Amino acid sequence: MKKLLTMTFIFIGIFVLTGCKSDPTELIIYSDFAREISEKETYQTEIFSQFEEDNNVVIRFETLGQAQDTFNKIDSEQKAENYTIDLVISHFGTMSEYLDVGYIVDSSDLEDDMDDRTFLSTFDGTTNRGGNRYFFPINSDVYLAYANKKAFDTLPAGLTKAEILAGDYTWEDYVDWGAEIGGTMIHMKALPVKMLTYQIGGMALSNGGEYPVMNDAGNLKAWQDLIAMKDNVHPESATTSDSSALMADESVYLSFELMIPLATAYSAAPAKYEVFPGPLGTSGKAGSIIGGHGIGVVRNAPNQELAEKFIEWFTAPDQIVHAALGTIPTILEATTVLTDDPEDLVIKKGLDTVANANVEGLQMIPLYTSWGDLKGSYDRIYAGIMDGSVTLANLQDKLDEEQDALEALLK
Repeated sequence: MKKLLTMTFIFIGIFVLTGCKSDPTELIIYSDFAREISEKETYQTEIFSQFEEDNNVVIRFETLGQAQDTFNKIDSEQKAENYTIDLVISHFGTMSEYLDVGYIVDSSDLEDDMDDRTFLSTFDGTTNRGGNRYFFPINSDVYLAYANKKAFDTLPAGLTKAEILAGDYTWEDYVDWGAEIGGTMIHMKALPVKMLTYQIGGMALSNGGEYPVMNDAGNLKAWQDLIAMKDNVHPESATTSDSSALMADESVYLSFELMIPLATAYSAAPAKYEVFPGPLGTSGKAGSIIGGHGIGVVRNAPNQELAEKFIEWFTAPDQIVHAALGTIPTILEATTVLTDDPEDLVIKKGLDTVANANVEGLQMIPLYTSWGDLKGSYDRIYAGIMDGSVTLANLQDKLDEEQDALEALLK
């Protein structure tokens, strides 16, 4: 009888404990980053799962086709006063839209509490406003250069491998290098309405030019350099925006490339390539358009306290290296976590570019009625150069025409 009573109490206890355990809270995050299935899996296994277990929470991570779609989703909820989204991971180019209408919570106090980390000030222009913190930068990517090691067997006279690896070489050297290799061994990111604007933009910034401006002296010099290298640009540049496949099959040997595809190629065959800073321009510095994302708490978030706790977890120095998914982690202290693995070596070189090059973010995107049409202006100049209709003789006039087209897109 005593044994039966004991077992009864045990079953009652289990029932009470099970019945009293609350259902997990749902934390909803909408993101412009980590859209690929493999990236979402990395987030789930390396970051989300532990946070979910520690906090009795289920994270719902949603990605839409375009950054503007994410904004529109949150905009519709705010206007309908139907609040379900707790956090948004926004591209730097759309952060200002959220801040203009007050959809992101001022998280300055949260930043003060996280005294074990220092967010890189490079991104304050988009993540902060009025001296207050709204978004916390989580990643950034820049342009670097890489080459097949065979390319170093045919350097132009007066240029050494050591100078290239140290970033002590110019766009003229890059052009001469491609000519010395011969053939069409240079990759350009020229897939229509895709990435060419950013590659030319980085070249222009190295010359002290502005972005997105097409006809100042720095931009003129960038296009002149493209004309000088046109005979050595691989024709498939017109149909690809990623150099990794062409580099892998040795169709091209040189590329000024965004970090993620560069890291993909380099990590797959680190013995095959050398990675180094982009060329110097007339300013004496390299240049790069700099993209990336930040995370913020949405106004009227159903779970604001939990959302803030997630940001603290997500941006910890040892976590943010994973959260950046092979791009630059935007915490100063994260550099101590980086190793000598190929992917981390690319990140270190990216950090050097952020610190030493002329860089420009994409906070201006909302100023234009169509960013795709803006990209089209760059594509038209490129196409004209490659078919011979745009030459050194008429280049300035053509750039002036496209500059008028860009200005017509301003809101």
